[in-house]
Amino acid sequence: MKQIYPARLKKALSLLKDSKQREVLVLSSNPQVVRSRDTHFPFRQNSDLYYFTGSYATNTTLVLRPESKDPIVLLVYPEDRVKTVWEGARPPIKPLAKLLKAEVITSTDHVKSLLGLLKGSDLAYLQSTHGTASAAIKRELSERSSHATRGLPHTLVEAERFTARLRAFKDPSEIALIRNAAELTSGALMNLLPLLRSGVNEHEIGTFIDYFYRINGAEPAFSTIVAAGKSAATLHYHALNRTLKDGELLLIDTGCELDMYASDVTRTIPIGESVAPQLRDLYDIVLRAQQLAIKQIRPGVQISSVFDVAARELTHGLKYLGVLKGTVPQLLKKLAYHPFFPHGIGHSLGIDVHDVAPGNNDKLACLEQGMVITIEPGLYFSKPVGPLPACGVRIEDDVLVTEKGSEVLTAGVFPKGFDHVFEMVNSSR
Repeated sequence: MKQIYPARLKKALSLLKDSKQREVLVLSSNPQVVRSRDTHFPFRQNSDLYYFTGSYATNTTLVLRPESKDPIVLLVYPEDRVKTVWEGARPPIKPLAKLLKAEVITSTDHVKSLLGLLKGSDLAYLQSTHGTASAAIKRELSERSSHATRGLPHTLVEAERFTARLRAFKDPSEIALIRNAAELTSGALMNLLPLLRSGVNEHEIGTFIDYFYRINGAEPAFSTIVAAGKSAATLHYHALNRTLKDGELLLIDTGCELDMYASDVTRTIPIGESVAPQLRDLYDIVLRAQQLAIKQIRPGVQISSVFDVAARELTHGLKYLGVLKGTVPQLLKKLAYHPFFPHGIGHSLGIDVHDVAPGNNDKLACLEQGMVITIEPGLYFSKPVGPLPACGVRIEDDVLVTEKGSEVLTAGVFPKGFDHVFEMVNSSR
């Protein structure tokens, strides 16, 4: 497993060297973020730095300079004995440097050190995260006059523009890690079954899911969404203060981060022994839209066409329910579905739950083998419309683009057929 990091660095150096300009890449560990006065949020490593090093070390910067005799540099601070007393010894840097074949530079002034390391380069890929050495050197270079930047990079580019070219395509080890995260997510949902009944609060369910992740060595990849009835009409609902009622639908959007890789799954679950036929119809419409969208996935397909397949099916469904009136082509042309389906079809997934993608605004222009994306159509009603109460339905899975089609990595996570889910929930009482 450890050998993947030198291989990734080798590939990154090759890409940097292939450029007509002299390019460098600078990636820093995330800063520790203050929660309240002198209390910090739990530290989470920078995704790009982890991708290339597998290290959780703080206050560390990786510099890649393909034109130098020392093309890989790890920039670290001297050991702080007082900090060690309070927080423990930092991970030793020598084993990491040996693995990566990196030169180690110990410095109390990382900006000054980076100015020396970047000399002779034309273009630098730098981060923008406040509090990192990479962002600090970016600011330093951008604020200097042209005279003061002689011999230093004159073109500054966001680091993700470079790292996305590698991280967007998952290797077998990464796919295995996403599968592991999905399996743990499945365990959380299956063990949740006895709680899915009238009178239980959304907060209880969300707390159980997060607890399940943590006792199994993971963390929530994002704030768990548990939205009953009308709560589900809010896309990123986080209040979790409503009580489940019989006859309603419960939307759970959750995923864990295990070994730095994320899963992201949404299931919509009927509560009680009786659900109105129109809610069942609504559920089946969204499920059908997801199934058709997944069938569309294969290398070379535009992500917009996957969205269009889902949007068309959702429009057919909204017309069937009496929510929309007119011909389907006319309704699609007017984007009549948009008030009820206001988001995209999905996003890239990997180390970040909304992972980097080789396109603008995190939207994949074209699918390629090795990408992992979510497919998550949904319909939402903030107030009663026609036969439907205020509610929301979303169904989401994580999908790998394979050589000839796709594979649903979360296929084993909690069933999706309405009757199966209905029976499973009620038999768990």
